Amino acid sequence: MRLIFVRHGETDFNVERRYQGHTDSELSERGRQQAVSVAKRLGAEPITAVYASDLRRASETARIIADVHDLQVCTDARLRECSFGDWEGLSVEEIQERYPKQYENYRQDSVTYRAPNGETLQSLMARVVSAVEEITARHEDGHIVIVGHGGTVNSFICHALGAQLSIFRRIRLDNCGLTIFHREQGGRWVLEVLNDTCHLENQGQHS
Repeated sequence: MRLIFVRHGETDFNVERRYQGHTDSELSERGRQQAVSVAKRLGAEPITAVYASDLRRASETARIIADVHDLQVCTDARLRECSFGDWEGLSVEEIQERYPKQYENYRQDSVTYRAPNGETLQSLMARVVSAVEEITARHEDGHIVIVGHGGTVNSFICHALGAQLSIFRRIRLDNCGLTIFHREQGGRWVLEVLNDTCHLENQGQHS
């Protein structure tokens, strides 16, 4: 089995460095171009299924990929980004101004601390892993694309590699970057590719 994760294309929130979380933002024009580029990159892959977070920025990216393979997109809310509660819609600068201590705590230790009324990383990882386990059980020998968010992919990386969630914020994932795993016979996940953006070389990136 091959599991191909794609982070959604760029949004205006990404450009403005605003926390999105569960906010249902849509792709920017460049985000759509990025999605087309990653769809072309995956065009030769024998994709058997395409799944996505139900948020528009992910599901729209997934539809562009799925159309190349004449597949439908299956959405699952468990693949959403981490909820950032009261911080959603705010820029990094606005959060630092309004929640200076809480934000500093979160930056230093995202496992112990979370945004006010937001979600813990443990909760995020639990729901993402639950979704991926169900998806892979349906397609035991397939090549599966999952389009999600930075948090979706980072949490699964930590789970699959047996890593502590404390490294979560130390993994860079760009918009429409590819992260690929394969599963060995014994069930162990092996990381093949991390944040491959070769197909986006002339399009630039925003964190």
